[in-house]
Amino acid sequence: MSNSVYQGICELVHKHSSIKLGDNKQTMLTSRLKSRLLQLGIKSWDEYYRYISQGQNNAEIHTLIDLVAINHTQFFRERQHFDRLGSEILDQILAECPGAASKLLAWSAASSTGEEAYSLAITISEHLAKQAGPKPDWLVYASDISSKAIKAATTAIYQEANLNLPQPQFLQRYFKRGRDIYESKCRVKPEILDHVKIERINLFQESYPLPAQLHLIFCRNVLIYFAQDSQSQLVSRLHHMLTPGGFLVIGHCDSLACFKHDFQSLGGGVYRKSS
Repeated sequence: MSNSVYQGICELVHKHSSIKLGDNKQTMLTSRLKSRLLQLGIKSWDEYYRYISQGQNNAEIHTLIDLVAINHTQFFRERQHFDRLGSEILDQILAECPGAASKLLAWSAASSTGEEAYSLAITISEHLAKQAGPKPDWLVYASDISSKAIKAATTAIYQEANLNLPQPQFLQRYFKRGRDIYESKCRVKPEILDHVKIERINLFQESYPLPAQLHLIFCRNVLIYFAQDSQSQLVSRLHHMLTPGGFLVIGHCDSLACFKHDFQSLGGGVYRKSS
């Protein structure tokens, strides 16, 4: 792949997703796209670039973004965030955030294949089960830009060996084991699925199909893929989506230190909107 073709593909990716690919990603992109060229019967990188540059090829642009946006994920990744959610953040939300006592709303904004969203849902379910008295309704929105990831999240079937659950009893409580040829796999149970709503969302699209009264947003290890001005724009939009007193959680690879924002830092990647 020539540098000019690589730069052209990078510009298309940025235009349609705001993902910024640096010069160090050319080898990764080449590796991920080789099989796609074979599937399409395209014999050169120049031909592929001409193909995706045609205005009517939006479906192929989505396929390209799917290949670019493949990220590592797992259940309860960066577990300290979920521990903190269960030990302090949820109590603060329920006690102090408008509307949370009747319906708690959370958003896993870059949920990839669903593991983060279902980890959130399990944490909320566990926390509410320990509470005395009436319990609020609750919902976790899960989104990603990758159509392929959204399909996997909707299917909610995972290899049992990859579940990485913090407590062994979670397996029986929240997952149904497969049988026969599916015996190595597990599916999230309906009592969790019913509390997770999955949408394909580009974080830079004009508007989000979500209520602007969220109590908790997880947007972890995604800011690093955007330029600084895009990071600032996104964080401002997330701030707007939260109710007063709501929480934003970012990943260990992310930082808000390079631009101004209206959040209060609570340390460890946890931020709060003033109430």
